[in-house]
Amino acid sequence: MQVELLAKVDTVLSGVYSDYLKFIRYLGIGIIATLVDWAIFYMLIGALGVFYVLALAISYLISTVLSFFLNKRYTFRNTYKRIHFQLASFVAVAAAGLAINEAIVYVLVYYIFGSSASMALMAARVIATFVVFIWNFMINKRVTFHIFR
Repeated sequence: MQVELLAKVDTVLSGVYSDYLKFIRYLGIGIIATLVDWAIFYMLIGALGVFYVLALAISYLISTVLSFFLNKRYTFRNTYKRIHFQLASFVAVAAAGLAINEAIVYVLVYYIFGSSASMALMAARVIATFVVFIWNFMINKRVTFHIFR
């Protein structure tokens, strides 16, 4: 019974997006990297008093490196040996994602929410993270782990 149900779910998901398992693995790693990103971000602004824009850049960079190595191995099962090309591509995608992330957080905090209080900042981070997640997956799938195989 469970096997039949799983087969039906697989058929439905494959019909929606044929590479859904890769997307799910990317999502799982994205959750881990996001938790690391946010933990570092809130430690930097809360415990160390770092300006949130700088804290966002630092936490994002650290989580990007973690995400690269986990996605290379587990999501895309990529064995390309010239890792510097892939890492450069991944970092370039992440840098664009960081710019998108920073812009969304800034616009939401200052123009939409009108506050940098922690709830407004958290809401802005959630929205920005969702947008950047989709951006990063699409570009890394088509460039970083497709061209560099």
